[in-house]
Amino acid sequence: MTETAVDQPDDLAGGTLGARIAHQIERDILAEGWPEGYLIGSEAELMERFGVGVAAAREASRFLEARGLARSRRGPGGGLFVTVPDRRLVTDAARRHLQYVGVERGELFEAWLALEQVAVAKLARGIDPGGAHRLREVLRREGERHSAHSWEDLPSIHIEIARLAGNRALELFIEVLTELSLKQFAPGTDPQPVFSWLHARHEEIVEAIIAGDAAMAQLHLRRLIEQISNPDGMFAL
Repeated sequence: MTETAVDQPDDLAGGTLGARIAHQIERDILAEGWPEGYLIGSEAELMERFGVGVAAAREASRFLEARGLARSRRGPGGGLFVTVPDRRLVTDAARRHLQYVGVERGELFEAWLALEQVAVAKLARGIDPGGAHRLREVLRREGERHSAHSWEDLPSIHIEIARLAGNRALELFIEVLTELSLKQFAPGTDPQPVFSWLHARHEEIVEAIIAGDAAMAQLHLRRLIEQISNPDGMFAL
């Protein structure tokens, strides 16, 4: 591929040469399905492929590394290798954006409820013994965290529900929404004032899912989120 070819796409117009190369490599990774550890090319090979100098090749590598799509390794056998993007980069960026734009309390909890109700219903319709065991295991670990003093110390039954539902998009969005909700609207950083109440609500949701009762699980979830979202409710302690 020549430098001229890299310059062609309209959506890349105005970017630096390194950025345009990085964008093209990103498209190649997705289109070709290159796995983690796949060698995209050495620095010399990238320079030859795109008809650019060392500065542009290194800039492209830095862009891809910053986005969690690749990593550079120097020395013999080195080059630019495909990596699996760190989901924390995505969730942290989304959380910061929502905080920056000032998402309203009601909007946040409305979105969380809508998405998790989809996951709850899907899981309740098709949960197997392995899934039931995993949910109860998360509850067990949650119940053992009586000394936890921050929400980050608690395992998330909400994320596990989304994961078991088998929808990666739901899992990602629910993770962002639950973390943002707890960080912004939980009582300080100490979960102890509401820990027992929260654990009991989680048990109700899980047992309804395992029983295959999607409507009851959704009802318990709605009551939980409404209580958390209420400025004068349990989480106002």
